[in-house]
Amino acid sequence: MENKEIMSKKSGNRFNRKKMELPLTIAAAALLWFIVMVSFFAKNDIKPTAFYPVSGYMSTYVYLTDSGEEYYPDGDFGWLLRGEEAWIEIDVPDTVDLNDAELYVPLYNAVVNVYYDARPHIDDGHKPDVLYEDEYDENNPASHYGGRIYWAELPSDYREGKVILDITAIENIPFSDLNKAGIIPTGEGWKKIIEGRSVIFSTSLALMVMALICIFYFAVRSIGLKKMQVGLPIAVFEFVINAWFFGSLGMFYLLVGNKDFCAKVEYYALYFATIPLAFFIYSVLDVPVMKRIILVLMLIYTSFYVVTTIIELSPLQINYSTMMSGMHILAGITIIMLVVAIFAGTRHETNSYISILRYGVLISMLCGVVELVRFNLTKYLLRKTWFATHGLSAVAILIIAVSLVVYLISISAEEYTNKIERKQLIELAFKDALTDMPNRAECYRQIEKMEADKIREYSMVFIDLNNLKTANDVYGHETGDRLLKMTADHIKAVFSDNGFCARWGGDEFIACVVGEESLALKCIKEFQLLMNKENESGSFPFKVSAACGCRHSDEDNYLEPIEAIREADAIMYENKKMMKAGR
Repeated sequence: MENKEIMSKKSGNRFNRKKMELPLTIAAAALLWFIVMVSFFAKNDIKPTAFYPVSGYMSTYVYLTDSGEEYYPDGDFGWLLRGEEAWIEIDVPDTVDLNDAELYVPLYNAVVNVYYDARPHIDDGHKPDVLYEDEYDENNPASHYGGRIYWAELPSDYREGKVILDITAIENIPFSDLNKAGIIPTGEGWKKIIEGRSVIFSTSLALMVMALICIFYFAVRSIGLKKMQVGLPIAVFEFVINAWFFGSLGMFYLLVGNKDFCAKVEYYALYFATIPLAFFIYSVLDVPVMKRIILVLMLIYTSFYVVTTIIELSPLQINYSTMMSGMHILAGITIIMLVVAIFAGTRHETNSYISILRYGVLISMLCGVVELVRFNLTKYLLRKTWFATHGLSAVAILIIAVSLVVYLISISAEEYTNKIERKQLIELAFKDALTDMPNRAECYRQIEKMEADKIREYSMVFIDLNNLKTANDVYGHETGDRLLKMTADHIKAVFSDNGFCARWGGDEFIACVVGEESLALKCIKEFQLLMNKENESGSFPFKVSAACGCRHSDEDNYLEPIEAIREADAIMYENKKMMKAGR
C-alpha cells in the first residue's frame, strides 16, 4: 500500500514533465505542421498550366572528340564523352499554343546554351540569336557537375524558326533522355520541377525542418549534459539524406533560386550522410573489435570526403568525377561494413531494440543496392539518364528514416521510464511511505547540507506523538496509521516553510527551524493549536496530543545538529512526563 501511494504522487514526476514540456511542444507543433503541409499538397498538386513536349521534334548533330560527326534524326544521340558536343535543332510544332513561352530542359553534367534561328533554311552565314548562355568556367569544371534544370525565354515568333540546344558534356555520361524537355508558359518552370511530386516536395521539406529542430534540441542537450545524445547523429542523418533527395530532384531551386546549389547539395549531402550514420552505428556497437574497425573506416572515409570537398571547392583542375568514383567505392565498402557491424557487433541482451535498427538498415541498404544497379544499367546499358525515377531511393530513405526514428523513440522512452523508476527508488529510500514525509536518512542528508552551508543559528524540535499504542491496540492499526498521517500533515504544514521536517521513526518526528528561537516556539504553538482542533472536532475517540522538546543553537552557543537533536529529545521527554502528570 505504501509503495502504491508513492507511485501515485504527482510531485515525483514534476521535474521530468517540465524538462519534457518544451521538446514535446515543439515536436507536436512540427508534427501538426507536417500533417497540414503534406495534406495540402496532396490535394493541391502544383503543375504548369500547359506543357508541350518537344522530344519528338528534335534532330541532333553530335560532334565527337576525334573531329567526327554523327546525325540522329530522332534526337536520341546515345553516348557523349567529355568535351563532345550535341547540336539539337527543335522544330516547334504548330500545335504549341503559347504566346509567352520558355524552353524547359533538365540535364546532367553539361554546359547548355540555347539559340533561336529565325531563318533556318537560308545559309548566308548569319548566326542564331542567343536565348540563354550558360556561365561556365573552364578552370572549374566541377561547377557544372550534377543535375541542373534550364529554362530559356522564347521570342514571340519561336514557332516560325528553330530552337537550338547546344550541349557540351563535361563528363563521360549520356544525355539522350530528353523526353522531359518541353515548352511551358513563361515563369512556370518551377512548377514543372514539382509537377507530380508535390507530396514528395512537402514531405521532404517538412522532414528537413523537423530534423533541424531535432538537431538543435539534441545539440543543446548534449552540451548541457556534456555527453553526446544518440539522437544527434540520427537527426543529422535524417536532415542530410532528405537534403540529398530534395536536391537530386532539383527542388532546392524552389527555395534558393540557384541551379548550382541543387547540384552541390546532391553531391555533398549524399556522401556526407554516411558519416553521421557511421557515427551512430559506432555508438550502439557492443563488440570492441567491430567498434575499432568501424572507427578506422569512419576516419578514412571522413578524411577522403573532406579532401575531395576541399579540392572540389578549390580552383585545382582535378577530375572530380574520378574522385567521386572513388567515393562511390569507399561509400559502398563503408555501408557494407556498417550493415555487417550492426549484426555482428551488437547484442540483443544489451540493446533490446537493436532488431528495429538491424532490419531497417538492411532493407534500406538492399533497396539502395537495387537502385544502384538500376542506375548503372540505365546509364550504361540503356543509355538513358537517371532522371527517370527515384522510386527505390524514396523507399530506402523512408525505411531507414522510420527505423531510426522508431529506434530513437524506443530507447528514449525506455531511458525516460528508467529515469522515473530511479527517481521513485530514491524517493522510497529517502521518504517515509506512510506519511509521505522525509525519513531519517533524508534528515541526515539535510543535516549534512546544513553543515556544508555553515548554518549555525537554528532550533531542533523533537516531537513525540502520544497515545499511538492505544490507537493501535484498542482501535486497530488503521486508526494508528490515520493518527500518524494526521500528525505528519500538521508538522509539514507548520515547519516546512522555515526549514525541514522528517519522521524520525515510530511515533517520533524531527523539525528544524532556521532562525531565531522565537520562530521555533511560534511554530510549536501553531502545531499544538492544530492538535487541539483535532480534539475539538472529535476526529479520534481518544485525546490527541504530542510532546515537544526544543533546543536552540546560535553563533555564541553553537551545537552540532545531532547533539541538538539529542538535547531536544531529552527536553521532550521531560515535557512528556509533565503532560502525563497533568501539568
